[in-house]
Amino acid sequence: MLWGFQLGSKYSIPASGTQFGSKQFLPHQAYKRSRRVPRDVVIDGAHWPTLFTGERIRSAKLLVPRPDDVIICTYAKCGTTLMQHIVHQLMGQTEYERIADGAQQAQARALCYASPMIEQIGADFINAMDSPRIYKSHLRYRDIPKGGCAKYIYVVRNPKDCLTSYFHHHRNFKHYDFEDGDFDVFFDLFMEGEVGCGDYFDHLVSWLEGIQQKQEHILLMKYEDMVGDLNSAVVKVAAFLGGNCEKVVSNAHDLARIVEASTLQSMKTNQQRWLPAKTHHGEFIRKGGSGDWKNHFSHEQSVRMDERFRQRCAGTAAAEWWAAEMMWNASYFPNLQALINDPEPLEDGRE
Repeated sequence: MLWGFQLGSKYSIPASGTQFGSKQFLPHQAYKRSRRVPRDVVIDGAHWPTLFTGERIRSAKLLVPRPDDVIICTYAKCGTTLMQHIVHQLMGQTEYERIADGAQQAQARALCYASPMIEQIGADFINAMDSPRIYKSHLRYRDIPKGGCAKYIYVVRNPKDCLTSYFHHHRNFKHYDFEDGDFDVFFDLFMEGEVGCGDYFDHLVSWLEGIQQKQEHILLMKYEDMVGDLNSAVVKVAAFLGGNCEKVVSNAHDLARIVEASTLQSMKTNQQRWLPAKTHHGEFIRKGGSGDWKNHFSHEQSVRMDERFRQRCAGTAAAEWWAAEMMWNASYFPNLQALINDPEPLEDGRE
């Protein structure tokens, strides 16, 4: 389904005019606006952004990796751009860094073209790239192209922050037409796997099973560990890539330079180097870090995600991950008791 309104009883129409972004809507307008789902397409039974085509997705799955390929694999909003930036710096492929803020040539030289997403751009584009190639993918392990002694870096992030970041991503990118979208609607879509990249847990478990098979060279990295200790993360990635990358980080000055350039503060500057500004409404690098889900999840949503996590990750390495990051704790919500005592409607119309 490309468009639709979710009219279940869990949603209530705001009693007065409601603000969505910079626009003011009357109650019935706000209700219809917030119930809308992100625009997407269904290809081979899976949900994809409208920019994707069946031909390119299928060609990506048939791509033949080269021995010196580095493939950055994630579910969306799990640290993809951060890992791309680190790898590009280690391998000395940083032409995108020379894009001046506001430059017209940004589209052709941005990071999204230097290490493109294979299922979006297709195998023909990847095959025309010079080696060593760096590219990324949000495909599950069973669909990722394999062989050729390529190196895979799989980055994971806790599902609550992943969902929250993905919600803002959908609001930000124009092709979703979801600028004023509602968090509750997106939460349900994410939990049902009806978003681009499909079901988060299918993706995670697929890759964990692939790592256990030990048939490919795969480095597993947790996003939370990366932002918590960038220095160690850069050294670990360099050791996995080997060769000149290890030599780069053996120089204290070069290591410090890469770490500083990979901080959130640094990555928020000159954002046209990541992808053209015309594709989205606001900043591409928005917030980063962990814990923003606490500003969006209801307690019921937190419990639902916890239960899904326990069910789907039982018996996997992930079962022991993210206990602190996913914990619901009233101390994190300084205004919670006041809201319980005096439940005024929130600014976005949710109660």
